Amino acid sequence: MRSLTGSPGSTSTSIPTFSGTLRAALAEAPDRIPLHPFGEFVGNGIVFIYDEASLEMARKALEERGVPWVLDFHHQTVRVEEGGVPEAPAAGFITGLELGEDGFVYGVVAWSETGRERVSRGEYAYVSPVLLYDPTPDGMGRHRVLGYHSFALTNNPGIRFQKRIEAEADMLERLRQALGLAPQATEEETFSALEGALRRAEVGRAVLEVGLGTEDPVELKARLLRLLAAQDALAELERARQELAALKAQAREERAEALVRQALEEGRILPHQREFWLAQARADLEATRRALEGMPRLVPTELPRPEPVRAALEEDPADRIRRLLGVSDEAWRKYGGE
Repeated sequence: MRSLTGSPGSTSTSIPTFSGTLRAALAEAPDRIPLHPFGEFVGNGIVFIYDEASLEMARKALEERGVPWVLDFHHQTVRVEEGGVPEAPAAGFITGLELGEDGFVYGVVAWSETGRERVSRGEYAYVSPVLLYDPTPDGMGRHRVLGYHSFALTNNPGIRFQKRIEAEADMLERLRQALGLAPQATEEETFSALEGALRRAEVGRAVLEVGLGTEDPVELKARLLRLLAAQDALAELERARQELAALKAQAREERAEALVRQALEEGRILPHQREFWLAQARADLEATRRALEGMPRLVPTELPRPEPVRAALEEDPADRIRRLLGVSDEAWRKYGGE
């Protein structure tokens, strides 16, 4: 049994999870984090296979050991065991495993205070697992994952196409209640309503300002009209921005679909791999394109052409018999031919 360590040399950089200062302030470390893809994946140049049997073995090992796996920073647990560092502070502990509908294996996390705070701030974006695997590859050159040693937070994962840690909105429900929204309102709807409330508050402040220092009702009305015109222009600009973003998203989806469809037609991927590659293309189209171009054709895409029918099969049977008996063309025409 061998282990694979991810990227122990990576460094922490701030990568915001949500766009905007307000969203970053409301971000919260999630209760589960993506560990690695389910099925076949590549880590540090090694091809792994993680199937239902691997998941069952890992869950059984977790149950038998009686303690969760540690989630540290940059594989410091491995370094402690190797004598490289004196201690390995925990970012949290993986207490369970779940299989997501997106084709990834997730770990249920019990965060430490430090780990929760640093992930909430967006300082760490990925998880790097230390895998225990069979050193002998199978017939397809893949090494079966048998379990885990530990996990680490990192920004430079060794696993190809690793998924980011997605923060959750800690105060989303409180915002819905404060804005008078329905419980089923989405995150985008909630923040849109909040931005609208802030704009209305700004308009109210501006109205107070334009009304101060003037007793001329005509001038006050003119100022208000100019203000309302500016607000309409901003609203129209925002609508145009949203329409452009929707068009860009649609174009990205169409390009991703076309790339995966071409790979299927060329036989570079199999039908059951379609959803996995589609998800990768949506996340990073160019990287997925390069990955697919470098993959061999797994299945033939053209039927072999039949060999040409031999000329002897097209010959008249009587002529063939005559030639086999050695009868000349002249004798055949004179005594038995046409």
